[in-house]
Amino acid sequence: MKTKKQKRVLVPILIFMIIIMYGFLPPVFQAVAYNSIFHAADLMSDTDLGQTATHTFTFETASSTPAGGYWDIVFPTGPGFSGLATTSVTCAYGAAGITEQIVGNNDTVRCLFAGSQTATSSQVVVTDVVNPTVENEYGIWIYNYDDTGTLRDRVRVWVGIFSDVWMTATVNSSLDFVISGTSTGATVSGETCTQDSTATTTPFGDLSAGVPSTVCQTLNVTTNADDGYTVTVFQDHELESDSGSNINSFNNSQDNTGSTTPELWTQPLNQLDNYHTYGHMGLHTDDSDLQDYGTGYEDFNSGGALYAGLNSSDPMPIMHHTGPSDGTTQNVGVTHIIYKAEIGSLQEAGDYESTLTYICTPTF
Repeated sequence: MKTKKQKRVLVPILIFMIIIMYGFLPPVFQAVAYNSIFHAADLMSDTDLGQTATHTFTFETASSTPAGGYWDIVFPTGPGFSGLATTSVTCAYGAAGITEQIVGNNDTVRCLFAGSQTATSSQVVVTDVVNPTVENEYGIWIYNYDDTGTLRDRVRVWVGIFSDVWMTATVNSSLDFVISGTSTGATVSGETCTQDSTATTTPFGDLSAGVPSTVCQTLNVTTNADDGYTVTVFQDHELESDSGSNINSFNNSQDNTGSTTPELWTQPLNQLDNYHTYGHMGLHTDDSDLQDYGTGYEDFNSGGALYAGLNSSDPMPIMHHTGPSDGTTQNVGVTHIIYKAEIGSLQEAGDYESTLTYICTPTF
């Protein structure tokens, strides 16, 4: 019983000491905001240091916003965000007024409502906000007030401002250009190849007047060139004999000229003393979309297999694509070429030769 009596005495003594220290009994602390904001988030368009970004705040208030109530979005400014302006703020449901105020190290944008907002799901978009220049996590407060300025709900969302991650990768460029021959009897664009060929030889064999001879080759291009590639062919001179006689270029063209406009094959005119009409050689490519690539790219497949003549100064485009190619798809990575020669009875006797050069140019 003695112990209990002592405890009863101590309680009044403690209360008396508190009154002496404070002059009153301190009230029990209560949070002004009796409800909370939940599902709150700040989606930023860019979190890099010093960059200008858009903040899209989404949140749900525990209570509706009465007429005259408002939302405050409070950004830290020292150090922190900058560049806020009322013209860059959009409030859900349409606010009667939008204000912006800097107090101390905080910059506050406010959405003031003329009418009651019964919806609790809300959004505030703030554009053209300049990010801090110091890496850190920054807390941004969202407050919901009633028309008397009493705080009803609040929450703080956090955003991290850090330097961008520089991601790199390297893809090495590649090009595989393959020339291969064909066998007698193969067909290209409906025409039969009458002679065997290899990657390095296109022999017409023994030419007889009025009998065309055709030699074919296959070209394959595999590349990862971003802008594709072009293949051209160049002839160093017309088919020429040891004595200096020529089998001219299609179509009955003067020496080293050639007709670059594709047309159906015709026999040489074989006119006496007009040496360029005694025989001619031309080529055809089955790349059917060459004409889509602009000046200098001709259509060799309009109404049948068309032919053009080479000259000794200008490479002729015979294969093209505007992107990476697989080396196997027609009009993309594979093309077939026909070389065709025909003579008349006046063509001079002799062994004729010239050199063809293929040039494959990728554009990375």
